[in-house]
Amino acid sequence: MNRNYNLHIDFLLENFPCDGSVLKGNRYSVDKPFGYRFSNYYNTNEFEIYTITDKVLVPKIQKMFSTKINENLRLQYYFLLKHFKKDKLTVSQPSILMNEINALPSNKKRIRNAKNIIKIMNGEYSCTLKPDTDGRVHSNITRLSKISRKYLQHNGEYLAEVDISSAVPFILFLTMKMYLDNNNSYLASNFQYSNTITYMLDEVTGDIDKSELRNFGNAVISGSLYEQFSDLILNEKLYTDKGYKFEKVVSYYNYSFKKQFGYNFDGDMSDLKKYAKKRMLSMIFAKSNSYTFEQIVFNELYPSLLKFINEFKNVEQYIDDESTKIAPKDKHKKLAYFCFQFEAKMMIDKIAREFDKLNKGKIPVYSLHDCLITTSGNVELLKDFMQNKFIEMFGTAPNLTIEKSPLSIVHSIAS
Repeated sequence: MNRNYNLHIDFLLENFPCDGSVLKGNRYSVDKPFGYRFSNYYNTNEFEIYTITDKVLVPKIQKMFSTKINENLRLQYYFLLKHFKKDKLTVSQPSILMNEINALPSNKKRIRNAKNIIKIMNGEYSCTLKPDTDGRVHSNITRLSKISRKYLQHNGEYLAEVDISSAVPFILFLTMKMYLDNNNSYLASNFQYSNTITYMLDEVTGDIDKSELRNFGNAVISGSLYEQFSDLILNEKLYTDKGYKFEKVVSYYNYSFKKQFGYNFDGDMSDLKKYAKKRMLSMIFAKSNSYTFEQIVFNELYPSLLKFINEFKNVEQYIDDESTKIAPKDKHKKLAYFCFQFEAKMMIDKIAREFDKLNKGKIPVYSLHDCLITTSGNVELLKDFMQNKFIEMFGTAPNLTIEKSPLSIVHSIAS
């Protein structure tokens, strides 16, 4: 675009027959900046990949969209970032992938996936770290949906994931076990704001029942926790004993079920389990006076653990730590921040870093919140390492599952 950029903008604002204008927005006026956006036709229409070959334009675009990585993040997590390179992380069959992206029902997801796939193809990587909140590394990979990740390759080999089943409940189990055993050394030495976390645990007054916690841990590790919750979520007696009309409960659940799945519950128990998982996690991270019906179910299963969770969320601000000041109305968010920081420290600092060091940086490892990613040929090695590392750190390991790209399976059969 040359200095006469107004001519280009005027052209894009032109109201063409049939399709209308490419851009919509307001020109400059008092107290308002320039503001343009694609019109609905171009914003919601199908995406297709177009390769720019103009030798003058390409360097300018590359300069505009260079890789953005904070220097502190680069120094702290170089072992993760070094694999974000154009000649290493690539997209297989991009045109077929774009067809799948175009089929997504959510326009927001379509745009997000398309943008991040194109960024990877262009070698434009963006990694961020939020130490004050979740402590997670956010990257091009974490911003992709599962349908897009299955097309990613490292040096021509498809990627595979090692996932922690029930990651948040597992972290809560470990935390409550440390609390019950009066062993907070791990918590005190591994978090950005260790004083605040140990202070909050000191302020919790609820007594945890040992057998209850043991049963909870067994359910988490065996993968049966969400099934326990789904088995009781439509138990009429639980609610009527608390004075609630069951019709109101069913109406409440039907509304949120349809919002999640797009259709009414038809008796599919696998759907109910997915729904129960989302309701339980939402309850855990929400204010202690919300998700009343979900709390009734959880209280039936683990009453002393629910008391601990709610007390943790309600602990007031640590008066000597201004750096973590949270508005009183948001104090419940401390639990989510704590769980995500625990997860990040555990998965990235303790496991991914040591896996990279053990293999002298020759085996790629990417982070995706509660799972780690490597190539299909190395995924079993990564899983075994994670299993042993968990036992070394905590004396127990969560249920770990491997998910390979279906494209890698097809590729291995064909070859």
